[in-house]
Amino acid sequence: MDVLKLAIPPLPQFLTIGRSVWAPGMQHFERAFPVYDMLLVGSGALYMTEEEREYEILPGTMLLLEPDKRHVGHRPCAEPTLIYWVHFSHAPACGRMTEKEVAWSVRVREGTDSDWSAEEQYLYLPKRGAVDLQALRPLLEEMLKRRGGLTMEHAVDQQLLFGRLLSALQAGLRDSRQGSRSYQVAERVKRYLDEHYREPYSAERIADALHFNADYAARCLRKLTGMSPLQYHHHVRLEEAKRLLLGTSLPLTEVAEQVGFTDVNYFIRIFRQTAGVTPGAYRRSAAGFV
Repeated sequence: MDVLKLAIPPLPQFLTIGRSVWAPGMQHFERAFPVYDMLLVGSGALYMTEEEREYEILPGTMLLLEPDKRHVGHRPCAEPTLIYWVHFSHAPACGRMTEKEVAWSVRVREGTDSDWSAEEQYLYLPKRGAVDLQALRPLLEEMLKRRGGLTMEHAVDQQLLFGRLLSALQAGLRDSRQGSRSYQVAERVKRYLDEHYREPYSAERIADALHFNADYAARCLRKLTGMSPLQYHHHVRLEEAKRLLLGTSLPLTEVAEQVGFTDVNYFIRIFRQTAGVTPGAYRRSAAGFV
């Protein structure tokens, strides 16, 4: 399944939604406009071309047409076809990949009181693929209902419903990954590192304990999290160190020791590289704000 990668914030903005049943012989007109057009088919079949690529959208599948790309129905419907369509605005996709390439567990940098803007994050949406329309239908129908009598008082509620739709579509992509062997291997590596973060890192020990080739296990973890096993090992240690820095008055040497660092200077260096500040500065800055 192809996946579009959209940069956030800002979140995509909902524009409108519709539902219609196309009679046999009807087909989409040609156009190119500067918004996304999400098509979800409940019955029948819709035939669309975007640029030079043809798509057949069958029941329980969707197609996300992209801004400013020419699209047209290249073939009329052969039977009554139920279609939900959702228009939204956002910048063009900043990437395209398969669902297997999405690094779902990549960590987003923790914000600080010194930040003036949010770190760029990403929303992943299926370009074309299967969707659980039965599960999505109540949400789509609620959006349709609100569209008919929308007031400014509830405008934000409609945007929130749209956000739930995007979240559900992204969750469907993620759930389709969970049965893959690489996902299972990555989860086992994560679990091992979560449980043994105080121990010195050893690729050989992980491979022996889990009975995986070390290079293969590392590739699986990087695909899921965007981090190598050593980077993830440091990440787990430093998250626990942050908890200790904020929740206790332990000196830095003891914090470092409790999370597995025998050299406090090395701990400080790794912490600064990851968090952007020293452990002491992190503790002091957090202490003065709520």
